[in-house]
Amino acid sequence: MIDTTGIAIRPAGMLDVHALRRLEQLVFRDDAYSYLNLSTLIMWPGAANFKATDSGGTLIGFVAGQPNYSSHADWIITICVHPDYRGRGIGHLLLATAENAMTHDVIRLTVRVSNTRAIKLYETVGYVRVYTEPRYYSDGEDGIVMEKRRAGRL
Repeated sequence: MIDTTGIAIRPAGMLDVHALRRLEQLVFRDDAYSYLNLSTLIMWPGAANFKATDSGGTLIGFVAGQPNYSSHADWIITICVHPDYRGRGIGHLLLATAENAMTHDVIRLTVRVSNTRAIKLYETVGYVRVYTEPRYYSDGEDGIVMEKRRAGRL
């Protein structure tokens, strides 16, 4: 059951970078983005960056999407939900919000081959597996590149 009661989705900005870094470290550990990387994501032209907060204003989720004009695709660069808030539809809500803010017909993302929960979410909303990036993650695990094609976008 999806329950996003009390959850707010808002644009993420530079004032959120420290909280975003803490969330990334909790969720991704060694693969967490640095302060510099997160700042770059936030400031990227045409980016779709959104945060999820609980009713008390605590950051509990984040998604960053960027256009890649050379490949004519948008990329979900990172998406994460605090472990205590998983299974409530927050990841789905963040993903949908970012997708709606993006303009290309194609959206891509990379996910760990072992992250079956995320893969299931992505497949449920229309992503398909395109190819595998060998040893993509810092610990040597492969990444699956997934893609969603949409009609009627710029």
